[in-house]
Amino acid sequence: MKEKVLVIDVGGTFIKYGLIDEQCHLTQTSKIKTPYESQEHFLETLQNIYFSFQQENIQGIAMSVPGKIDVENGVMLTSGALVYLEGLELAKRLSALCHDIPVSVENDGKAAALCESWVGQAKECQSCVVLIFGSGIGGGIVIDHQVLRGLDLIAGEFSPIFVDLRQGQYESFAGTYSTLAIVKKVQDIKQDENIDGEAMMQLYRQKDQEVISVMDDWFEAIAKFCYNIDNIINPECICIGGGISQDPLFVEKIQEKIDKIFTKAYLFRKPQVKTCQYHNDSNLIGAYYTYCQLYNKGGVK
Repeated sequence: MKEKVLVIDVGGTFIKYGLIDEQCHLTQTSKIKTPYESQEHFLETLQNIYFSFQQENIQGIAMSVPGKIDVENGVMLTSGALVYLEGLELAKRLSALCHDIPVSVENDGKAAALCESWVGQAKECQSCVVLIFGSGIGGGIVIDHQVLRGLDLIAGEFSPIFVDLRQGQYESFAGTYSTLAIVKKVQDIKQDENIDGEAMMQLYRQKDQEVISVMDDWFEAIAKFCYNIDNIINPECICIGGGISQDPLFVEKIQEKIDKIFTKAYLFRKPQVKTCQYHNDSNLIGAYYTYCQLYNKGGVK
């Protein structure tokens, strides 16, 4: 029987999970609602997922979670919206509940970046930056297939970056340009709270002028941010993901803006932009990469 690792991605709404083998085949994926009652209930939920695979040859657990993560010790130093998990020694406590098997813990955005660098769009690149658009703007910086963490583990945290440099202005990249922020703008304009990302893209295709105005500003802002990344880090490519990126028009329009900006500003080159390959599975696969690195397993070639 093939050895498998249980991969788990903890989000604000759902916990996604599945099994992965050394060939990076992801199977038996599913999801359940994320509990918010207590750390104990959260750990019990993860334990129940583990025990649901008792018939499988599970050798370890690879976690993807929000927040600043001490990867070496598997500790959630912060936990994003899941504030009740702050300070949780997740690897140690979950391992004790699951037959003492090894457990790894990785930040969700960095997991997505590692996935694309390892087996995704950037697998032939020595360096890449990944931007994940959703309720915030996550992602990571990968150089020589190693994620850049920084002194305080905040390298590649794009959400709080300032987007207005004038005195007294503190708007953040995520607060202004996340998918959630743009959808909210369109909902307000159209006075329809039922509009989601998919419906918003459809309105754009239908040439709704109010929606076009909002979204063209969005595409240009992302394109300019890609130029900023290229001038600071100069990676081989920038991979753009998140649920909205599954519509090919999203990255297509960003590329159009990149091309236009290049004709109007003093710039060294155009950033090389690609769509993330693994979308909703990227956090699971990237979590497995960290597990393999941490425990010297054969999945990482």
